[in-house]
This record gives sequence, C-alpha cells and structure tokens, in this order.
Amino acid sequence: PSGALSPAPGSCGDPCGCALVCRRHRGRFYSFVMSALVAQAGSLALNLVSGVGVVLANKLVFTTARFSFPTALTACHYATNFLLLLCLDVVRPSAESRRGGGAEPLDRQLMFLTAVWAFHNALSNLSLSRNSVGLYQVSKILVTPLIVALEYAVYRRLPHARLALPLLGACLGVALATVSDVSFEVRGALTAAASACASALLKVLQQDVLQRRDWSSLELMRRTWGPQTLLLVLSVPLLDARADRLPQYEPTAERVGILLLSCAAAFALNVSALYAIKLTSAIAIVLLSQGKTAVTLLGGYLFFDGQPNVRQLGGATIAVLSLGTYSYLSATLGGAAGAAPSSQRGEDPPTEAESAREQQQPLKGGDA
Repeated sequence: PSGALSPAPGSCGDPCGCALVCRRHRGRFYSFVMSALVAQAGSLALNLVSGVGVVLANKLVFTTARFSFPTALTACHYATNFLLLLCLDVVRPSAESRRGGGAEPLDRQLMFLTAVWAFHNALSNLSLSRNSVGLYQVSKILVTPLIVALEYAVYRRLPHARLALPLLGACLGVALATVSDVSFEVRGALTAAASACASALLKVLQQDVLQRRDWSSLELMRRTWGPQTLLLVLSVPLLDARADRLPQYEPTAERVGILLLSCAAAFALNVSALYAIKLTSAIAIVLLSQGKTAVTLLGGYLFFDGQPNVRQLGGATIAVLSLGTYSYLSATLGGAAGAAPSSQRGEDPPTEAESAREQQQPLKGGDA
C-alpha cells in the first residue's frame, strides 16, 4: 500500500518533524551549555573567594598571631580539617560507614596520591623560601604546560585546538602581571622545578581519582588526609627554620581564634578546589589559581589606590580576558559533545511516541 511508503513522523522525509527534532536538540544544547557555565562559574568563584580568604587569614596568623611556622601551619590545617571530616562522617556517614565495614585500605594509586600531595605542600613552602618571588611565580606558571604534557604522555589527551590561544594568553598575561625580579640560583631553581612537577602531577592525579571513581571532594579528603597529616607533622623539623621555637609558642584566645579562622578558610579552599577539578579540569583550576593575582591587581587599580605599571595592568587584563574565554569555550565544547543531535551520533530518530513523551517533560542537559 502507498501508506507503507510514507515517511514516519520525525524522520528526514518529514520536514515538520525534522524541524521539531532540531529545535528540541538546539534547546537541549543551550540548556546544557548554560547549566555547565553556571556550575563551572560557581565552583571557580567559590575557589577564588576562599583562596583570597586563606591569604588574608594566613597573613593574620603570621603577623597578629605571630605564628611564624609555615609548615606547622599547613600541618594544623590538615589536622583540624581531618578532624572536621571525621565529625561530618558521624553526622552524615559515608557509603563505607553505612555498610559498617569502615574505609577500604588505600590502594597503590591513593597511596601515591597521598605521598605526592604531602610532598607537594612541603616543596611549595621550600621553593618559596629558597627563591625570589619572580622565580617562584615562574614555577607556578610552568604548571599549566606541564599538565598538558603529562596528560598527553599518560592519556594521549590534548586540549581542544580552540583552547590553545586562551591558554597561551592566560600564561603570558599572568607572567607579565606577576613576574618581575627573577634571581637564579641552582639549588632554588631545582627546588622550583621539582615543586612545579609535583603540582602538575598532583592536579592530574586528583582529577583522575575524582572523575574515574566518581568521588566527592570530601570523600577524597577523608581517604587521604590522615596519612598526609602524619607526613606533614614529621616534616616540620626539617622544613621550618624555627621549628625548635615551636614548643615555646604561647597561645592566647585571640591567637587560637585566628589559627582556627585560617583552618576554616583552608578547609573551604580545599573542598572548592577539588570540586572545581572534578567539574572542570586540572588546567582550569591551575589557571584560576594563577589568575588570582591578576584579579587582585585589577581590583586594586579600579576600586582602590593601587598603582600597577603599564606592563602589569596590561598583563592582568590579558590574563582575565583569556581566563574568561577559556571558561566559555570549555563549557561550549563540552556542551556540544554531550548534547549533539542523535543523527550526528549515528542514532535512529525518535519515534512519534518518544517525541510525545519528550514534549511532556522538561528539557534537561545531556551528559558531557
């Protein structure tokens, strides 16, 4: 019968149906892109705010509280944060606690991640103490290309070609805005290089564990921060130049309050950083960390009495614009991959019944 040859609704032979399907997929695409942009922007903004809070709180620790032991302060952060995680686990037990079997022992990947994490913290403090601020900033900027090289070597994965220019612009802008006096000394340069490599490796490992195992940031912290705290406590006598004076430190109510404020800010920073890494990528969180100084320079110039020179102001502007472009393109490219039309993925077009069901449901973004 002639009716058997008529095109099904929604197929390529039905122009009205094709138009309906295309509009639906366009709506899904835009919905996915907007939700991805909001989620990424929220996580990165939370990390930015908490990062500034840690800087201000630590400044109070070193000046008002007169606690001049940076490695011991990091150990305090991890110890108090680990105790807070244990308290949260009592209030809201994790999956392992609900099963009654306790946390599983650390496998080789988690043991390696724990060691790199603690080693990275120690190296970062050591690099800052042995180098000028300029060389220290250079080592931080090198983390981004090191992450790209590491991901390609291990996963054969490279950033999208459209992200190359924003990445280059962000690194160049941060360099112009922050790097000034670069004094080179062999021991300090080797420490800075080791710190940059450890930082890149740490970010890639964190991203891999969070995304492959589908863990929350709190879960990863709960699994690894106990051993990290122990390693940091053991490293205090080796890394703090005045560690012998630590027993003579006199805590007061004001000093303890400032230390607890610093620990709370550090907890917010670590949770937001891991959440942002899982939601975005290791490169995105490193770029955000590097861009904090650029944002501070621009904010001081626009709203306060900051007087950066032309090179610093231009570099900060380039960095901020590049970071914004990178975030937008990342979300757009991710949305295009997750919300591609079914005809482009080799799938059959929806039947009439499926189309009717879809019209009765709100549009949702697909998985990236």
